[in-house]
Amino acid sequence: MPVAHASVCLLLLGLGACAGPRSGVLVAPQEASGPTVEAGEPSFVAHIAGQSLTTAELLQSWLHRDSPGVRALLDELILERLIVLESIRLGVRVDPGLRKAARRQALDRLDQEVAASGVSGMGSDEFLRQRLGLNPGPYKERIQRQAELDLLAERVVRAWLLCTPHAQVRVIVLETREQVSEVRALLAAGESFDHLARTWSVDDSGAEGGRVPPVVRGRAPLALVAFETPVGEVGGPVREGDRWLLMRVDARPAPMSPEHSDELSRAVEASLLQRPIEDPEYWQWKAAVVLEHEVDMTPFLRLMGDVALD
Repeated sequence: MPVAHASVCLLLLGLGACAGPRSGVLVAPQEASGPTVEAGEPSFVAHIAGQSLTTAELLQSWLHRDSPGVRALLDELILERLIVLESIRLGVRVDPGLRKAARRQALDRLDQEVAASGVSGMGSDEFLRQRLGLNPGPYKERIQRQAELDLLAERVVRAWLLCTPHAQVRVIVLETREQVSEVRALLAAGESFDHLARTWSVDDSGAEGGRVPPVVRGRAPLALVAFETPVGEVGGPVREGDRWLLMRVDARPAPMSPEHSDELSRAVEASLLQRPIEDPEYWQWKAAVVLEHEVDMTPFLRLMGDVALD
């Protein structure tokens, strides 16, 4: 999903930095296979001359070499499970036809990538087996499940938004307090917010008349203004670093209920056709969902020994 209106997102979440956007397709949770490992029992990745190389050693080495990569992957794996849990809570399902098309497109993209790699006369199965040392069957199944989960993630995030108190807003981002006074005077004289956003705002949202992704109820400054300002009126200014924001509240739709799953599903599909998920929408969902469900990383931290992620 494209990075959109990031500067507004920082204020929206009340954070020093937004959580990173989803990186392409999410990896689908894998079904359990092979022997299970009891709690506290070491698992091994290799045996060398009778000596065992443990999973903990591998993870510790990986963490020291690529700490951001480990953090990002662990975060993504946790969010995958949360997406599935939220899909159950909200009654979100993906149309079988869409799933089938997504699986086919995932394989088509793989074939295109192999063709673009410059290897002539080699199909994707042969490429995976010879060049990457991978079993084509399980690999292709994984990327197809990834595509299905990405569809589910989009619908979970949008369903969450529709079921959460939120405001549809537009903003004008200005550089000085003097500009705030000038724009306020123009608004009072009858100039439209849309026009002033396009001509005055220094944020990318100005190109769309100041439209930014919906703001959910919260304690961040922008969220407070979004719910304290009457619909149809302009609130602010809100200070964001060295800039100022004026906000017009266009609507505060009544939240939908997961109990009306058919109605919610229709609304989700219609809204996705109108506008895809944007990163600030995903960030707001992520900030909320990690508080909604208990996440315990103690087993991973124990594998790390004296290495902690926080």
